[in-house]
Amino acid sequence: MKSNGTLKPFARLAWIILLTLLFSITYGQPDYDFRNGTLISGTVNQMGSVYRFNNVKPGVDAFITITDISTGITVTELDAGSGYAEALQPTLLIQPFSKGYLEMKLEFLYAGTNNSYVQTEVPVTCVDVDGIINDGVLPVNEFDEINLGGGYVNYQMMGGELLVTQNGNWFTGRNLATINYPGRDTSAKQAMFTIVHGSISDGIIRVGADNQSSKVATRLRSVYFKKFAYSSALLPLFGLVSFTGVRQENKTILNWELAANCSFSNISVQRSMDGKNFMAIADLPLQYSGKVTKQSYTDYFSSEGYLYYRLKVTMPGGKYNFSNVLMMKGKSTAVKGFKIYPNIISTDASVNMNADKKQQGILLISDFSGRIVRQHSLSLQEGNNTFQITNLDRLASGNYIAVIRIADAVYNQKITIR
Repeated sequence: MKSNGTLKPFARLAWIILLTLLFSITYGQPDYDFRNGTLISGTVNQMGSVYRFNNVKPGVDAFITITDISTGITVTELDAGSGYAEALQPTLLIQPFSKGYLEMKLEFLYAGTNNSYVQTEVPVTCVDVDGIINDGVLPVNEFDEINLGGGYVNYQMMGGELLVTQNGNWFTGRNLATINYPGRDTSAKQAMFTIVHGSISDGIIRVGADNQSSKVATRLRSVYFKKFAYSSALLPLFGLVSFTGVRQENKTILNWELAANCSFSNISVQRSMDGKNFMAIADLPLQYSGKVTKQSYTDYFSSEGYLYYRLKVTMPGGKYNFSNVLMMKGKSTAVKGFKIYPNIISTDASVNMNADKKQQGILLISDFSGRIVRQHSLSLQEGNNTFQITNLDRLASGNYIAVIRIADAVYNQKITIR
């Protein structure tokens, strides 16, 4: 029978219900709704200020306390209107050659009281952890750090633009790609990561950026209290409950726990010196018994810099996935910093820098307006390096900032030319 294109009332109702369900499945709702915060003590956007957010969930209020603001960071808005009304969305000004963050303590309360309220599960998603080239030469890379007292991390492992690491209960997501995504939205899953933990009433959230450029950077940050699904996601869905580690003298002890319902055929322990390029250091075939299993591996490799670890877990059919990345600090950081002398320069100056390996760098001299006036490429050898900068008397007398950028580190020193 040919239809005339008109739906009967019951059919229309069914379509409305179906479309509503599809919409809710596609977009979902945040677990917590942060909007309309009210300052209840302290000075707006300053350290020590406390904001109350009512009805972040039925029967639940929340405190957000600004517990730290790094030198070189200015908070212009704690919860900006652009982006998602339900998210907490600070706006930061990052001074040239500055790295830092806004730190906030999150506390859940029984509605209308100041009494702590333990939550069954708290998801925290850091949105748009991106970056830019701010002066045409040097980048600004955003980073976020979350401490919920434990939990697991989830993010887009393959094709992602973040280095996500865990150190104790701290999870850090740091942008590496320096690709800017305007505004605040969740379309760039490759620049997001989610931390989930349960049975907690508080946590610490840091949103920040590393401005290696000579100009002030304005960064729009967003923290969304909602879970997200990621392609090539991490392993809680595949049966890896946790992956942690501890550095003790000249060894690293790695620990992980497998859920009772997983069926892995192999676990490969991988190590990296830079957080990007990993190599297998141990392969552990598994005959899984169907019970919750705790395992560990001790790596006796020693390094002066940072070490990064992850697990590659292979399923019986050959499909594999990766764990979160652990970052372990060695005896000392890879680069010791630099010194220019004398501080008051007439014509020439000496630069001394210690590096733990052969690598390339760049030396920049900028005035206090951020304008780059000199630039030199550096070829550093392992150990102590000394080289000369000449003809600085060609610059106008005054104060300048000397900056060395090497690998992922930036160092600066004030100098005076007379």
